[in-house]
Amino acid sequence: MTDARIVRTRAALHRAIIQLATEKPVPSITVSELADVAGINRVTFYKHFASPAEALGSALSLELDPARERLILGYTELTADPVEIFVASIDQILDHIERHRGLYLLSINTPQDGTVPNLLTDHFTETLQLYLAQRALHEPSLPDFEVDVVSRFFGMGLVGAIKAWVLSGVSDREAFLRSVTALAPSWWFPART
Repeated sequence: MTDARIVRTRAALHRAIIQLATEKPVPSITVSELADVAGINRVTFYKHFASPAEALGSALSLELDPARERLILGYTELTADPVEIFVASIDQILDHIERHRGLYLLSINTPQDGTVPNLLTDHFTETLQLYLAQRALHEPSLPDFEVDVVSRFFGMGLVGAIKAWVLSGVSDREAFLRSVTALAPSWWFPART
């Protein structure tokens, strides 16, 4: 069981890093500033995270992990249409992006700061590695490829698609979801049994 103080401190750090990353590029956020906004001291900060970027990764993962879990569980059980499982998971990611549009817009418009795109790429890459492991259990068979290469390729592609969507200023999810789904190769979705 996790100590309630730890939970409260992490929640405060997550709120503070999201707030600060919406106001300024992540590399310019200091530990002192983050600790101050969170209402803790630097020593306490370092008991939880090594850097503001790590704190941001933790905060974003709290919201992105449920989309990952939904995707993997959907393909484990495969009780729904595989395309619908995929689309629902991406739609959940778009909910997250919408909630934090200011953070993503600032990150995208600060080209020297790759923190947020790198965090997203790593998250999506890990998700896709898990997905491909689950997908390999279903027909049709996957082509012969390196999972790490394919996962990183599609993870970075999804980050690029999100960047285009955020920069467009349009909130048309249907067009985004149609576009991303259309980019999936023919082997991407398993046959439903």
